Amino acid sequence: MTQAGETKRQNFNVTPEQEAQIEWLREALGATSAKEAILRAVSVLFTLKEYTQKGFKVALVKPDEQVELVIPGLQPPTQTEWKYLVERPHPWRRQLYVKGRRLLAATVWQDMLVNELSLDATAENFALPVDAVVEIIRYCEANQELLQMEADEERRRLEEKGVTIEPTPAR
Repeated sequence: MTQAGETKRQNFNVTPEQEAQIEWLREALGATSAKEAILRAVSVLFTLKEYTQKGFKVALVKPDEQVELVIPGLQPPTQTEWKYLVERPHPWRRQLYVKGRRLLAATVWQDMLVNELSLDATAENFALPVDAVVEIIRYCEANQELLQMEADEERRRLEEKGVTIEPTPAR
C-alpha cells in the first residue's frame, strides 16, 4: 500500500480503438498527455459515482429538454430481486453467481446457447430448478454488455499469461 504523497506506476495494455478514444479525449480536454486525460476522466467518474451512490441521477439538460444518461458502472443496482442469483466478492468480476455455488450465471447461459440445450436439459445439466435457469437467462440477456466486457477481460488475462485461446491450425 502506498503512503500519502507516494506515487505508484500504472501500466496496462489498450486496444487500438481504446488508444484512439484516449487520444480523442486528450484532444477534447486539451490535456497535454494521455495520462492527464485519463486522470481527469477518472476524477470525473469518481465524482459522478459518489453522487449516484447518494441517489442522484446523471442528466444532460437544455432549457426545454432533459435526457438521463445511462452509464454502465454508474447506475445504481437495479431493484430486481433475484431468487437464484447473488453477488460474490471478486477483484474484477461484477456479474452474478448462482446462489450457493461457485458458478457464474453466464456459464450456465453460454452452455445452454452453445450446446442448444432446452430449459429442462440445462436445469438437469446443472442440477438447478427450471425457474433458476429462466432467471439466469433473464439476467444474462439484460446484462450482455457486462458479460462481454468480463469475457474480454478474462481473455486478455489468459493471453497475458501465455494461454492460447484459439486452437492452432493443424499442420
